[in-house]
Amino acid sequence: MNKRSLFIVSAMLAANLAFAADAAPSRLQPVTSGVVTYLSGGIGQDESSAIQQEAKNYSLELEFVVNASPRAEFTSDVQVKISDATNGTVLDTVSKGPFLLAQLPAGRYRLEAIKDGKSKAQEVTIKPGSHQHIMFEWAE
Repeated sequence: MNKRSLFIVSAMLAANLAFAADAAPSRLQPVTSGVVTYLSGGIGQDESSAIQQEAKNYSLELEFVVNASPRAEFTSDVQVKISDATNGTVLDTVSKGPFLLAQLPAGRYRLEAIKDGKSKAQEVTIKPGSHQHIMFEWAE
């Protein structure tokens, strides 16, 4: 095979690989559970950037951090439970990364985040058109 043919084959292979990468489904796919649509992830720079860009489209953004030495680190595999004002569970899932975005109807909610058996809870009120960002932190 001469150099020109090798170049053409290489260029075609590179184009096919680029097309396949663009066609591959994103790991970040919204999930609907009852009245809640959510998205979790954020592992790696690309996924983290994608989550941050999507955050404005969701009423609730949760961030999970472990205060490690010498600095805080993102964490994943956090069990997230969201209950409404009547204590009905509207979401019970495990985060796939350090961020979980949820589109919730307006109302009051109790958030519970559990990491390695350690539970953190917080109340939040979602107003129409609002965006709430809440960080859950655990000690190392």
